[in-house]
Amino acid sequence: MSKVTSLHHIVFCTKYREMTIPQDHCEDLYRFIWAEIKKSHSKLIRIGGIQNHLHLLVDVSPNISLSALMRNIKACSSGWMKHDGRFPKFRGWAHEYFAVSVNSKDKINVIDYIKRQPVHHASQSFTQELTVLAYCAGFSFDADYMM
Repeated sequence: MSKVTSLHHIVFCTKYREMTIPQDHCEDLYRFIWAEIKKSHSKLIRIGGIQNHLHLLVDVSPNISLSALMRNIKACSSGWMKHDGRFPKFRGWAHEYFAVSVNSKDKINVIDYIKRQPVHHASQSFTQELTVLAYCAGFSFDADYMM
């Protein structure tokens, strides 16, 4: 039996980074996304975020590509949110997403980082956050990315 771990820290945001995810309904959205990840035989380790973006730590199944997983998560959750009355201002997800592989040794640090999103964003914008994440991953960040 093959043993595979493929940890990814994934960040994606609402269209135009609008604040359209009501704090009161985040948990329902997280449960919906968790169910979609389970359907792909992947494992959600942590999810969190604020009103305009989400962070996921996912152990992606070797039977699905990261791009297929993200396409499914975004399409299914977008359809659900647009038809559910609790997300009246939601217009969709931005086309792009950010993802970086995570070493198993860094798993706890990423989990803690995702847990602290509301506190983190009290002092740092989403653009500042992605600039730092991109730099740490070895590439530059364009402020127009993920709109």
